[in-house]
Amino acid sequence: MNNNKNSLNYIPLLAAICIVLGVFLGRFLYEGESSSLFSISNSSSAKVDEVIEQIVNNYVDPVNENEITEFAINKLLAHLDPHSTYIPPYQVQGEKERMLGKFEGIGIEFRVIEDTLMVVNAIKGGPSEKAGIKAGDRIIGLNKQEIALGKLKTDSLVKLLRGKSGSEAALIVIRPFTEGKITIPVVRGEIPIFSIDANFMLNQEVGYVKINRFSYQTSSEFKEATELLVNKGAKKLIIDVRDNPGGSLNAVIDICKRLLPNDRNIVYTKGENEQETYNSSSDGAFKDLELTILINRNSASASEILAGALQDNDRATIIGRRTFGKGLVQSVITLKDQSRIHLTIARYYTPSGRCIQKSFNKDDISGYRHDALERWRNGELYSSDSIKVVDSLKYETLSGRTVYGGGGITPDVFVSLDTNSNSKMLFQILDNNLIRNFAIKFYPASNIKGADYKESNKLLQQSDLTDKFKAYCESKKIQWDDSDYMTSQSYIQNRLEAYILRVKYKNSGYFRKTAEIDNEIIKALKELSIED
Repeated sequence: MNNNKNSLNYIPLLAAICIVLGVFLGRFLYEGESSSLFSISNSSSAKVDEVIEQIVNNYVDPVNENEITEFAINKLLAHLDPHSTYIPPYQVQGEKERMLGKFEGIGIEFRVIEDTLMVVNAIKGGPSEKAGIKAGDRIIGLNKQEIALGKLKTDSLVKLLRGKSGSEAALIVIRPFTEGKITIPVVRGEIPIFSIDANFMLNQEVGYVKINRFSYQTSSEFKEATELLVNKGAKKLIIDVRDNPGGSLNAVIDICKRLLPNDRNIVYTKGENEQETYNSSSDGAFKDLELTILINRNSASASEILAGALQDNDRATIIGRRTFGKGLVQSVITLKDQSRIHLTIARYYTPSGRCIQKSFNKDDISGYRHDALERWRNGELYSSDSIKVVDSLKYETLSGRTVYGGGGITPDVFVSLDTNSNSKMLFQILDNNLIRNFAIKFYPASNIKGADYKESNKLLQQSDLTDKFKAYCESKKIQWDDSDYMTSQSYIQNRLEAYILRVKYKNSGYFRKTAEIDNEIIKALKELSIED
C-alpha cells in the first residue's frame, strides 16, 4: 500500500517532464514553420531578427539586409555608451595592423599634392628606404602603368601600393632637381608602424619622448628610446602624450612598471562582471628619472592611465590641459563574419580612486565627442580657474596632494592654449596644408645643406624662406597680408623650417624644431630645472 502511495507521488513530476519534452519536440518538429503555436521563445533577439526579415521581404523598395543589420547594431551600441562600437569586417585588418604595429607594403608615408603622389618619408628600415626611395620623390606610376591620381582615392592608392611580402612593385619615380624620371624596383615587406614619433635630448640633462599611440610594441619601443637617452646623459625625461588617443592597456601598464617603484598601484577596473587591479611588481628600471608628462584635450584612454598613475603616485608633474576623459574598458568580441564589437565591460580608476570617464548622456554621442566647443566656450582652454571641479570628487595622491575626479586628468601645471599667432591668413594657409606642401615640393633632402641637424637648422635660419613661401601662397590664391604675417611670423617660420628639417632628419628633426616655440615643453623644462 505504501509502495503504491509512493509511486503516486511521482506522477506530477513525470507529467511535468512529459510536458517539457513535448514542448521541445513540438518546437523541433515545427521549426521553420510560420505558425507560432508550439513556440516557447518570445525573446527580444528573435523579435529583432523578425523585424529585419519583415523589412527585407516586404518593404516598398529593395533593402540591403547587411546594411540595415549593421545600422541596427551601431544604433544599439551607441545607445549604451560612446565607446561601445562596431567594426565591420573590412576595417578589422587595419585595426589589427595598428595594434600589432606592422603591415605589409612598400613602406612610405605619402601625400597627394597638386595631383602628384609625393613621398613624405621612407619608413626607416622598410623596403622603400632600402631600395633608395627618398623624401620628395614623385611616384607617377607602378609596374609600367601611370597612376591616375584624379580618379583614385587615397584608400585606393594604399591598396595599390600595399601587397604581400616578397611581391615586387616597380615604381616610376620623378626625382626633381636631379635624375628626372627613373624606375625603382621595390620588394614589398613587413613594415613597422612606430608608436614613438621622436626621442632626443633637449639639453644635457633632459630627454624627450613623443608617444603617438599605445600598440603592442610601444613598451619595447619606449624602453629602447629611454635607454638611448639615458646613455646620452638624460637624468630627467619629458613624456609627450598630447593628441595620443590611447590603445593597448598592457603597453601602458608595462611602461608604468618601468617608471614606478615596487608595489605601486597603476590602475584598477570595476564593472558588473569585471574587476582587475594592476600593480608594479618590482622597481622599474627608470624609477629614478625625474619626470614630466605633457597632456592636452586629445590625450585619451591609455594616455590618461599613464598620467593618472604617475600623478597619483607623485611620480611625475603633469603639464598642459585637462585630458579627454575616456575611462571605459572595452572587450573585443569577434563575430562569425570576422567583424568585431568593442563592448564596454568596466570603468578605469586611478590609484587615488578617481574615475577617468567623464559623464555622458546616452544617445548624445555628437555632444560627447564635440565637448571641445564647450571647453572653448567656458574658457577652460585658456584659464585653469575655468576648469570645473566638484568638492565631492576630491581625492588625495600618495603624499596627500589634492586631485579631483569628474572625468579626465587635470594637470598639476596648467598651460593655456596658445593663440598669439592666430590670424585669418594663417588659418587659410593651414586649411590648404601649404607649409607642409611647400617643404615637400621644394626641399628634397639633397637641397638641405648641413652635415647634421644643428648645422642644417642654423643654415635654414640664415636663409630667407619668406619671399619663396609668399610667392607659393599667392600661386595658390592666398591673398598675402603683411599685417597677418607679422602676427603669425614666428609660427610660420618655425613650421617651415620644421617641415624642411623633417625631410632630411625625419620626425626627430621636426619635433626638435617645433620644441623651440612649444609652450608646454618650455614650461616642462622650467619645472625640471627647479631644485627642491
